[in-house]
Amino acid sequence: MKIGVFGLGHMGTAIVQGLTRSEQAVEVLGYSSNAAKADELQVPIYSRYEDLLAQGPDVVILTVPAKYVVAVLADLVQAGLDSKVVVLSAAASVTNADLRRAAPKNPVTTFIPNIPVAINAGTTALSYNDSIQEADQRVIRTVLDTLGDVVVVKEDQLAIAGTVGGCSPAFIDVLMDAMEDAAVSRGMDRQTAAAVVASVVSGTAKLAQTSDKSFGDLKGQITSPGGTTIKGVLALDQHGFRAAVHAAILAAAGDE
Repeated sequence: MKIGVFGLGHMGTAIVQGLTRSEQAVEVLGYSSNAAKADELQVPIYSRYEDLLAQGPDVVILTVPAKYVVAVLADLVQAGLDSKVVVLSAAASVTNADLRRAAPKNPVTTFIPNIPVAINAGTTALSYNDSIQEADQRVIRTVLDTLGDVVVVKEDQLAIAGTVGGCSPAFIDVLMDAMEDAAVSRGMDRQTAAAVVASVVSGTAKLAQTSDKSFGDLKGQITSPGGTTIKGVLALDQHGFRAAVHAAILAAAGDE
């Protein structure tokens, strides 16, 4: 399978890295005006739409800024995009209707990945529409499943799913940075503190993924009566931790 990625900023680069790391038999092609990307990503880079399309991609992934997605897709159609090519847009603000108007003959849909796709540990929100047939779904899942977990949602839920999945890694980085600083303040060297924090977050996430318990129940397993952990949880509440998390997600979703 050949996959063309148009737009090699942070997200496009992460997707290329994840695809090239995967065990799937895929050939990745990139579009960028920056020729140095070829050395960085070790994939063929094209600076003209026609040249990349001439390679016969089966899937096109658009990771250009949202305001350019529709125009780029329309230009790709003009440049000879085959009507059988599946088009995936990573812009939550561009609707499936917008994509279908730009490429009415192609199967097109939206997906919202996050940066951990670079190491095949991403969380991707995906919505389907009437242009996506069963065979197209298989192609899409073949591509996206290599990048990590995939959650299929209705289109009207895509934005919030993308916000939680796409923005939360930064929020968790802030949490991890604060935890590291706290450990350093009590005498732990920074390298060890970082290793402990990263391991704790990774292990906690894996446990949550494999358990049928709610997050609250998992927390309850750790917070023994009168213990140090429940005191720390109450300190988080007293300092507005939950409210800050709610506010961050709502702000990222454009509600504040």
